[in-house]
Amino acid sequence: MKSRKVVLLELNEITWDLIDPLIAEGKLPTFARLKREGAVASPMSVDEPPYLDPWITWTSLYSGTPQAEHQVAFLQQPPETIKSKRIWELLTEAGRKVGIYGSVCSWPAKPINGYHVPDTFSQDYSTYPESLEPIQRLNLTYTRSIRLPNDQDGWGFKVKLGTKLLGLGLRPATTFQIASQLVSERLNPKIRWKRVCLQPLVNFDFFSRLYRKHRPDFATFHSNHVAHFQHTYWKMMQPEEFRPLETTQEDVETYGKAIEYGYQSADALIASMLELIDDDTVLMIASSMGQQPFRSSLKTGKRIGQLRSHDHLMELLGFADQARAVAMMSDQFNIYAEDDVLAEVRRALDAVYIDKPEQPAFTTEPGSGAVTVTIKPWDSTGPDSTIHFAGTPGEPKIKLDELIYFSGLVKSGCHHPKGMMVMYGPGVKAGAEVGPCDNLDIAPTLLAMLGEPIPSVMSGRTLDEAFAEPLTAVREKEPAVA
Repeated sequence: MKSRKVVLLELNEITWDLIDPLIAEGKLPTFARLKREGAVASPMSVDEPPYLDPWITWTSLYSGTPQAEHQVAFLQQPPETIKSKRIWELLTEAGRKVGIYGSVCSWPAKPINGYHVPDTFSQDYSTYPESLEPIQRLNLTYTRSIRLPNDQDGWGFKVKLGTKLLGLGLRPATTFQIASQLVSERLNPKIRWKRVCLQPLVNFDFFSRLYRKHRPDFATFHSNHVAHFQHTYWKMMQPEEFRPLETTQEDVETYGKAIEYGYQSADALIASMLELIDDDTVLMIASSMGQQPFRSSLKTGKRIGQLRSHDHLMELLGFADQARAVAMMSDQFNIYAEDDVLAEVRRALDAVYIDKPEQPAFTTEPGSGAVTVTIKPWDSTGPDSTIHFAGTPGEPKIKLDELIYFSGLVKSGCHHPKGMMVMYGPGVKAGAEVGPCDNLDIAPTLLAMLGEPIPSVMSGRTLDEAFAEPLTAVREKEPAVA
């Protein structure tokens, strides 16, 4: 097959198990069109628990290598510890024009022939070129403000940032949609959850401007909004799946259509992407894995909690000047420091408990250059419970509600190894169904479409049955053994 340009639209953790019923109900017209006119697959993740996490499975997809080889173990681990080259790195070395937008674990931004906006869990605002930094300032401020209010977030900050964003491609129509959402929330606070869909909408404006300017050979665009809805609202969509855990009628009425809304916004995003790409470009839409209902052993379910202030926690632990805590997922954060300090921080965290020593407040997992910390929920604890810092000099205490905020919702979606993929564009066979495959097959297929050699470290196959003509794939030879 003739080489093509490719856009990889990364819709984190979407699943055919929810797409297909919504197509049948006529609610996802773009997905339905691509199933008719493109090729579909259900790639399985080769990464199994405890490594079934998006930062791991996406890295496996990008690199064509499993976790044992790329060695990504936690979100935003130091980039020098990632041992496999991702597809954008291979293409940059080959001199191709590349655009990276939001791909997982793509921080820090590096000079490339194109543009680079890292993911929303990045440790700073850096982008390439630097002129794009207001985009990351927006993403990091408001993505993380879902968990932690930002003290910069005043009207002066909004106006100054908004002016810069208009210059980077934010459309007046999108600005109107943002304003409409915020006004609607004032009239009906119960629809605040819909604002999550503003993030892909806003970022697609910036992506569109960059894509039209550079017309890269390979581009990515990542959105996590559907995954967020599934993790948070699956219980309200299918309350019968979670019995005997109670789901109130009010929660069903408020959040029961949230996941459907997320998929519909993804459907609209795909339609916009189809308008953007040209006739020489293949669109691949993929998730590195999927989701399924999550059932907790806790009587009240796994409550969704987050720290009110990471800085305050570090002060209580006595490491404010020696270590840095950075928010990651809702109930999870990383602490970065020198190795000897990290060991002390972990010992101190492991000694923190709620009300009684057999109820630890956190679980910790050491990594390369960081400790990953997760808030641990208990059935017996409440806002008036006391957190004891037993391993810290002076053994400070604090009310649970003063340090940890619980949203009132419970986690109800969890990861499943079955992902999704659909390809559409020149050379793709209409209505094709790809046979058994996994997430290691994506990278070699992308490289073959682009006409680039496939490194010997990639063990996956090319998904030839998706194309009208076989891909012309050149595999590099294994290096000679000395």
